[in-house]
Amino acid sequence: MMLLGALNARAAATLLGDANDDGNVTISDVTMLIDYLMGANQAINANNADVSCNGILSIEDVTILIDYLLGAIEFPPIEQEIEEIFTVNGVDFVMVQVEGGTFTMGATPEQGTDPSSKEKPAHQVTVASYSIGQTEVTQALWIAVMGSNPSYFTGYSLPVERVSWEDCQLFITALNELTDRHFRLPTEAEWEFAARGGNMSMGYKYAGSNDPLSIAWYSYNDSWELRGTGYHGTHNVATRMPNELNLYDMSGNVHEWVQDWYGNYSNEVLTNPIGPMTGTERVYRGGSWYFDEWFCRVSFRNSVTPSYRSHGIGLRLAL
Repeated sequence: MMLLGALNARAAATLLGDANDDGNVTISDVTMLIDYLMGANQAINANNADVSCNGILSIEDVTILIDYLLGAIEFPPIEQEIEEIFTVNGVDFVMVQVEGGTFTMGATPEQGTDPSSKEKPAHQVTVASYSIGQTEVTQALWIAVMGSNPSYFTGYSLPVERVSWEDCQLFITALNELTDRHFRLPTEAEWEFAARGGNMSMGYKYAGSNDPLSIAWYSYNDSWELRGTGYHGTHNVATRMPNELNLYDMSGNVHEWVQDWYGNYSNEVLTNPIGPMTGTERVYRGGSWYFDEWFCRVSFRNSVTPSYRSHGIGLRLAL
């Protein structure tokens, strides 16, 4: 009999101005922010660095941060996210609260000329608040719930893969029985809103940066950065930089199933869309270790039959 362990919620306080995420606000944060604005540093906590709280990093933030360090102004810590921690059979997983909002979904300007016809037209979508997994479902969690591991590449901290959309539904049903909660796959709109950083979005092309190397495992750094190690495959979750919502691997590592049947986009303004009522293929999102950065873009979408399994497709939970 599988047992449900402790679950709790925590508020993760963010120190406004702490651009390098070291728990302090010093002149090094000013230097990092200046480097970032000059294009020399992508590994910055954009949420903390946005001291003007206007959603855009600019020289204004540098000026405000310097004034703070000189004692001319004050600003308090802000609440960045609410995390709920679940433990099933000794395996922890974290769900991050995403405050609802309105965004433009699909082929937005930062995607340049890359979007396919499946990503067009860009259209306005509003989603209600929800929670989403901080990482992909790991093999450790899948084993804790299902008692077996279907993955081709094996390791407790690796994302589970070789799971079909149908397999994911069985996993979620079992997880809900253990937790007495209502976990599910995210809708396609929820997935993209979270990948873009929700209401904290900085307008990046990929999930957390315009530089895929800093936030994604994909074909370039899988085959070049690790050349000579003999490794080729998935990577431990949360080993690249997170996006604005502190979510990891929404670009790269493994593609992720979402709930929706595949359907073409339209210009219609939508609220909490769930996709077509019927179809032949289910949607998956995000990039994977196997493909290049084109697949890592936040607007990328593709679909296959619900029974399809691949060592490049896994899942992320929603609640």
